[in-house]
Amino acid sequence: MTAPASIPAMPLPRLIAAYFSDAKYESLRLFRTPAFSIPILAMPILFYTVFGVLMADGRTPTALANLTFVDWTVYGVMGPGLFGFGILVAVERNQGLLTFKRALPMPTGSYLSAKLAMAFVFAIAVMAMVAVLGVTAGHVVMPLARLVTIAAVMSLGVFPACAIGLFIGAWAPASSASAFANITYLGMAFLSGLFFHLPPAVAAFQPIWPTYHLAQLALASAGMHSQGSPLVHAAILAATTAGLILLAARRLSRAG
Repeated sequence: MTAPASIPAMPLPRLIAAYFSDAKYESLRLFRTPAFSIPILAMPILFYTVFGVLMADGRTPTALANLTFVDWTVYGVMGPGLFGFGILVAVERNQGLLTFKRALPMPTGSYLSAKLAMAFVFAIAVMAMVAVLGVTAGHVVMPLARLVTIAAVMSLGVFPACAIGLFIGAWAPASSASAFANITYLGMAFLSGLFFHLPPAVAAFQPIWPTYHLAQLALASAGMHSQGSPLVHAAILAATTAGLILLAARRLSRAG
């Protein structure tokens, strides 16, 4: 009996082009989907406008204006990854799209890498809009180099956000994935003390939330007072990301 011929590996340039193409069209697809793009891009700007601009005035201390800006940046960059994976993966899993993609001649990992790239694109857009609004109307006073540093650190927030969203998308039914994503998003923001000081009994549990560690990294990158070691915060975020991805991958491998 003749052994089946092995399938030749895809050339590297074609492999890179395939990943780039998937990422490009995934981002364009969601930019052209108002039900996704408008909330992701508009909500952080709307909230920051209300709480960071309209409720502030020229007498707002610069330190407070900068702190408000950093907090809302953390909030904004978490959304694309959490919702881009949490809701879309659940819906596409329910539609059988993940099973269909396994039969396509596409690179392994292209599906998830495209969504990760999409989350980065949306997160960069959110960070840019919040930064422009903060500097022009929010009384934020920071040098450009500091803003770039904050943006670079905030990009780390895309990874745990995507991992949390992937976990929700892998386990939650499509009909309730949106509710789970919203509860998780708002719960992490408020219970991590992102916007206001928490009572001591609640504040003791802040370190269990990824948003707390990301906020501490953001404060450190902004040259502001932060708690704990940046290396410890980064390690906790990395461990959380890896653990949730493994749990989600295990679920998807069984239930697809």
